[in-house]
Amino acid sequence: MPGRGAVQRARSVALGAVAVAVGAALMASPATAQPADREPSIGPGLEWVAHRDNPFRQGDDPNFINADLAFTGDYLVQGNFAGFSLWDIADPAAPTLASAVSCPGGQGDVSAVGDLVFVSIDEPMSDDSCEAARVPETVEHWEGIRIFDISDPSEPRYVAAVRTRCGSHTHTVVPDPASSARVFVYVSSYSRGASIDCTGRNPLQIVEVPLDAPEDAAVVGALDLFDDATAFGPEDRVAGGAETRSTTGCHDITAYPAKALAVAACRGDGLLLSIADPLAPVVLHRVRDPAVAFWHSGIFDNDATRIVFQDELGDGFINTCSPAFGADRGADAVWLIEPGGLTKVGTFKLPRTQSDLEKCVAHSGGLVPVPGRFIVAQAWLEGGVSIIDFTDPAAPVELTWFDRPGYGYSMDYTAGIWAVYAYDGYLYASDMYEGLEVLRLTDPLFADAARYDSAGLNPQTQPEYAWVWREAPVVPTASAERAPLETLSVEPAELEPAATATVTVSLPPGSLTPGETADVWWMPTQAVLATLTAGDDGSLAAADVTVPGPLEPGRYDLVVRGDASAPRIALASVEVAAPAPTPEPAPADGDDASWWPFVVVPAVVLLIAAGVVVVLRRRAVLRRRRTAT
Repeated sequence: MPGRGAVQRARSVALGAVAVAVGAALMASPATAQPADREPSIGPGLEWVAHRDNPFRQGDDPNFINADLAFTGDYLVQGNFAGFSLWDIADPAAPTLASAVSCPGGQGDVSAVGDLVFVSIDEPMSDDSCEAARVPETVEHWEGIRIFDISDPSEPRYVAAVRTRCGSHTHTVVPDPASSARVFVYVSSYSRGASIDCTGRNPLQIVEVPLDAPEDAAVVGALDLFDDATAFGPEDRVAGGAETRSTTGCHDITAYPAKALAVAACRGDGLLLSIADPLAPVVLHRVRDPAVAFWHSGIFDNDATRIVFQDELGDGFINTCSPAFGADRGADAVWLIEPGGLTKVGTFKLPRTQSDLEKCVAHSGGLVPVPGRFIVAQAWLEGGVSIIDFTDPAAPVELTWFDRPGYGYSMDYTAGIWAVYAYDGYLYASDMYEGLEVLRLTDPLFADAARYDSAGLNPQTQPEYAWVWREAPVVPTASAERAPLETLSVEPAELEPAATATVTVSLPPGSLTPGETADVWWMPTQAVLATLTAGDDGSLAAADVTVPGPLEPGRYDLVVRGDASAPRIALASVEVAAPAPTPEPAPADGDDASWWPFVVVPAVVLLIAAGVVVVLRRRAVLRRRRTAT
């Protein structure tokens, strides 16, 4: 957001680097933190779980407004024109303030890498210290990047400062693909008026930061992305609303390191860059749009096939969310990345009309990780937060929203939600005056987003999301390869043939990453039987799972795989025994088969005897007949 001119008109402050104590107001719940007439409108499938007041706020003084957000582990860094706040978000529904470092200099955009925090200073300061005062650009001054160490979250240390030409309006962290020991910081800034060293077109400046020695950070390169003089100039204008801004530098650069790409929003121009060599970015495509006044920022889809550009028409000082500005101004524009260049295919504008007492325009946001979809969480200043589905780029749809009513009067500077990002299943929104808002997406559509466990997230460094839990594990067949994996305990391990059965699975400590989500897979059908959570010691508590049938004789594999520890798996097998031979039916009680000799033998004897008698009688008759003759 352009803010140098307005903030310079505000009174100067000189505050020391101190930790602000946690007050009772910071612990307020969403239900009690806001006056009744400022209760927000909340769309379906979204829950407001926490609000924390801006610890710096002093009335509506623009020296104390919140800016961008960055994440590292269980901590959230919230930039401020007066410094930054460090929030412990281990429990997203109950954020606690670890520290608030007062070190003035707008606009305070932030990034975090491990224990290091980078802060952009785009206001002329009397020196690089936290006691510096704001001074005119026409006198000698300092502006650039400040670096803090937050290894002790309660007492962050100011460890380095790097002066850059024209300051740092925003910045982008780009990992060095050749070494994990350092990162590069792309510094974006631009000329906006009289200055002793910030006039004309400003080059992209590259700062190298050795992670183990941040005090050695220094500018190591500079590149004019518009050296062919084709950028928008002061004579180029777009009709309607605010005038198109001359391209004197870039506002935001969003890097997608996994794809070796970056998208640059440069006031009057939009660029697609190759960052295969981070020290030598190359412009692949440049586009202009007659509907866009101020190219503010850009977001890739996960496959890097599409980009959404934001147009900050009016620099955040007017309400563009009204019919007067139409559907494609102060809006989002969707562009396809094609071999021949970028092609615009659709636009999105906030569908809720805002009062002219409010400032509303497309602003900062990021990707919500949902497989197969292009969903973005985006801030609209006093238009609130919008969750937008760009999967069909020609027909984007708002899925849900968070929108607080206006103040009832127009702010002299600007107000509302500066930025919103998805992190570990929650949305975190930076409200310039109000503070920090935490939202949870409850719609089942976002189940995968809730499972994605990030180690960190920076607003202008886009991660590649891989939903490993959706692909069945691969189990080796060789005994030597299976042996180290067979750590899963299953009881009973021997089953009888049946339609189904219930077994109990468990893992010892150290088997999984503490707290990670893990699936129990039944490999015969490659189906998930249960989704469980690892303990703080990396164990998996005993859990009953029902295995599907029919269970016929044989050996069947069960696998547990965690989201964070993948592709490592834990394996066990159950044996279904072959049925035993069916025995002859036992005789019933009193039914003794030994009776037959006593019945059959006498009967046979009697029959034989009867036959003998008959034969003897016939012989006697024959003898009498012979005697008679």
